[in-house]
Amino acid sequence: MKRAVPVILLLTLAVGAAGGLLYAWVLDPIEHYDSEPSVLRLKDKYVYLALIGDLYDADGDLARAESRLAAVGVDGEGPVLAGLIADYLDGGGRPEEVRNLARLAEALGASGGVLNVFALQPVPSPEPTVTAAPEAIASPTAAPSPTPAPTFLLTEQTAVCAEPGLPGQIRVWVRDAEGNGLPGVEIVVSWNTGQDRFFTGLRPEQGKGYADFQMTPRVTYEVALAGFGGDNAEGVSSDLLSGVCPTDTLALDWRLAFQQIP
Repeated sequence: MKRAVPVILLLTLAVGAAGGLLYAWVLDPIEHYDSEPSVLRLKDKYVYLALIGDLYDADGDLARAESRLAAVGVDGEGPVLAGLIADYLDGGGRPEEVRNLARLAEALGASGGVLNVFALQPVPSPEPTVTAAPEAIASPTAAPSPTPAPTFLLTEQTAVCAEPGLPGQIRVWVRDAEGNGLPGVEIVVSWNTGQDRFFTGLRPEQGKGYADFQMTPRVTYEVALAGFGGDNAEGVSSDLLSGVCPTDTLALDWRLAFQQIP
């Protein structure tokens, strides 16, 4: 009987160790957070990419920027980087987060597409600027006054028959006070259950101030320019009225034009 005690003890220890391994390896495994940037999930990798763009803007060192891209697992080629920028924006990324990265993509040989918009600052800026009073008329009670953001009028809102077999689109043109197209303007489209955004200038063959958005049937949209004052387009829907368009037409397109007030 005395010999049985060590055996029982060993069996108990073995069962305890196995249970511990099961808990540590299967039920509650340890998560490691010190991974290399190259193995990060894509949405986390974009954080590194934006930082690389900011560092390039600060030091102008192209070779170092290429080395940093390699560390994140991204080819140091402009078109590759431009494609990632477009994907990031499609996923909801903010344009101000990719402007420096877009300039890096240009420096690496990319051109056109998303870089037509985001390698340059949009004009005009929706952010108000502060103008100080001249010294000659300044007084202790005088305070800087912000310059108001530009205001845009909705100069066209027209429904037309879409191309046969195609879904309806919202087609937008944004122009300055002289009628020139404005790239890089953010457009917000909203409906009862959601919201999305798109940008002018990504289809330069249609004009610098052009943008489009594909509609969903039986949804009514409102369209506005983000950050600017002025008109909104309401009641925009791809749904057809009986007898309005040819029988092979599935939807309506909407033409919207916004022009800056001088």
